[in-house]
Amino acid sequence: MDEARRSRPTQRTEFGAPLRPDEKPYLTYGVIGLCVVMYLLQWTGQTTGLNITGYLSYAPGHTSQWILEPWRMLTSAVLHSPANIMHIGFNMLALWIVGRVIEPAIGRLRYGALLLLSALGGSVAVQWLTEPHIPTVGASGAVFGLFGALFILMRSSGAETGGVIALVAVNMVLSFAVPNISWQGHLGGLVTGALVALVIARAPRRGRGLVQGAGLAAIAAGLVLLVLIGIPLVNPPQPGQSPILGV
Repeated sequence: MDEARRSRPTQRTEFGAPLRPDEKPYLTYGVIGLCVVMYLLQWTGQTTGLNITGYLSYAPGHTSQWILEPWRMLTSAVLHSPANIMHIGFNMLALWIVGRVIEPAIGRLRYGALLLLSALGGSVAVQWLTEPHIPTVGASGAVFGLFGALFILMRSSGAETGGVIALVAVNMVLSFAVPNISWQGHLGGLVTGALVALVIARAPRRGRGLVQGAGLAAIAAGLVLLVLIGIPLVNPPQPGQSPILGV
């Protein structure tokens, strides 16, 4: 009996993740914890003089011909506005709700790739569509990536997607209507997350892991290529204008 149990194939979800009903979404919890810690450092830094926001936020000027700090395209995703607790509150609530659904469905490795690529996709959109001296922070790009991924995964499963469409529509309207919200980052994350989910959901069962890995690598390469193309297109600061705000 033990031999039969050992040779039994691992049950998997329809997206290739090991089927473990009791598995906890530890990566979701870990990202939330990281964002909270960084927020506390940002908040206390206002009195200690440690300018975490200035060091790790991202503006298009940080990937330009006069300064090149591409890691900010990812580090900015774990920062939030110290002056607005609702900023981190909404993002962490959305991450907690949607992340706990997606992480076990697609597996921790794919889920990590989804978060990273969505965050990068949001920053790429910021690079192309935002003024070079305006910094952005927030996990919103990754969160909107989860929204886009949830829509694709639910469609692939045959589930009703009206609620997700309404959620995305309302949040995109707010992105354009409310001042000081980076609709560019939201849009970039949403599109990237949907593309990642398409790769994960549409991969054939035979050789699924290889196809998914190749597809995700292609998306990553495409984003990097867009960054490289965008570097010489970032306009230099005007005379008397600080090239990067917040530093």
